[in-house]
Amino acid sequence: MIKINKLTVWQKMGFGMGDAACGIVYSSVTMFLTYFYTDIYGISAAAVGVMFLVTRILDAVSDPLTGLLADRVRTRWGHFRPWLVWFAVPYAVIAILTFTTPELTGTGKLVYAYITYTLLMLFYTFINIPYCSLGGVITSDEKDRLSAQSYRFTISSAAGLVVSIGTLWLVDWFGKGNKQLGYQCTMAVMGVLAVVMLFICFFSTKEQINPQKQGNETVLSDLKNLLSNDQWRVVAIITFFSSMAGVMRSAATLYYATYLMLDPQHTDLTGTAMKSAFITTSVVGTILGAMAAGFFAKRFNAVSMFKNINLILVITGVVMFLMPPKWLSVVFPLYFLIGFFHQMYQPFKWNMMANAADYGEWKTGRRITGLSFSGNLFALKLGMAVAGALVGFSLGWFGYQAGSPTQNALATTGIIGLLTVGPSLSYLILYWLTRFYKLDDKTMEKIQADLAQRQLNLQAPAENIIINGDEPLAHSH
Repeated sequence: MIKINKLTVWQKMGFGMGDAACGIVYSSVTMFLTYFYTDIYGISAAAVGVMFLVTRILDAVSDPLTGLLADRVRTRWGHFRPWLVWFAVPYAVIAILTFTTPELTGTGKLVYAYITYTLLMLFYTFINIPYCSLGGVITSDEKDRLSAQSYRFTISSAAGLVVSIGTLWLVDWFGKGNKQLGYQCTMAVMGVLAVVMLFICFFSTKEQINPQKQGNETVLSDLKNLLSNDQWRVVAIITFFSSMAGVMRSAATLYYATYLMLDPQHTDLTGTAMKSAFITTSVVGTILGAMAAGFFAKRFNAVSMFKNINLILVITGVVMFLMPPKWLSVVFPLYFLIGFFHQMYQPFKWNMMANAADYGEWKTGRRITGLSFSGNLFALKLGMAVAGALVGFSLGWFGYQAGSPTQNALATTGIIGLLTVGPSLSYLILYWLTRFYKLDDKTMEKIQADLAQRQLNLQAPAENIIINGDEPLAHSH
């Protein structure tokens, strides 16, 4: 009999530490990097937009290759866990270099930014794809897996809270007026925290699902299996638009708080406090939203929850667009709600990825967890790139002037739209896409029961093996 041990609270917390390590740098990138490039390092918004888009070309190769390699790496610690410690230190070092500003010419600055940002995304890939794949193999119990995802996003959101509260204050404290030095030293602190958390994740988790070795494990057959998985395709598109929404809003937040919520005559101290408070409001919402996900997952259908949360986000974003930015008593609660609901659906989305991997194994007989998650991570980073490029291009088109205390009317409206209506359009698409996802709770119970029986059959003596004749689910939307 195959015995899958239930995860302990410590194991769930340790698993969450891995995403916190990724998120503490990822949050710094999404919240501050665009602003850092345009207002601190002195690169044009349009050039930043092009860079974010161009660097995704490497991801088109590195993401699936990492997933394919992770599926084939076999160590005493498993397929995915070793990657967390192999690349922890390089990841932290390149994060610091990304927020470093060497004395270079205009072209030199851009080349340096391309190299460091590309390497940062590459090391992010080497850690995050195996980490996300780990979430699909630490247990086969769907409810337990969803609970682990809830812990993951609660802890990751707490790490985001550290970033939102601490970054601007640390920049001022370390820099003493030199923001370039301030950002560099702040990222050094974040990098050390990331390394520690990755090691905690490694030592507190274990891979409980080990796919059987097969003789036809070719790259081409794995890619064909992945692309034949209709539910994986649906989840990949969902991941793209979810990433678009989150990154677009995060990239626009600092512009909104800096140029629209404050009067031009505000002091630096007042400005830092206001910007940190605004960013933190959303992050506190994400922590509570991730915690709420675990509560509601036990009581309601996961797919319905995902669908309805996206509809709420559409409405909230439109309402916030109509509110003047200086109506602080209104925009603060609205931004809290956006953070709350955006993070509340994240555990459901990542559980969809794990379910799609299970479905693929059930349908084809071959488990390709690493490739499955790497494909979704590519969709996530493609969403990041498109959103980042869109923000950069839009700011240039709106006539945004970096460092100017006042912006023209078009730039003002554009910044508000990037923070609110732009993400709402993505949430509306997510609401519509849910109709094509068919792996509800009842269906997953059958799939996981069938997979467990197949494992038992494989472990039985050859003469006693009973082949379980399952047919793929009918395609109905």
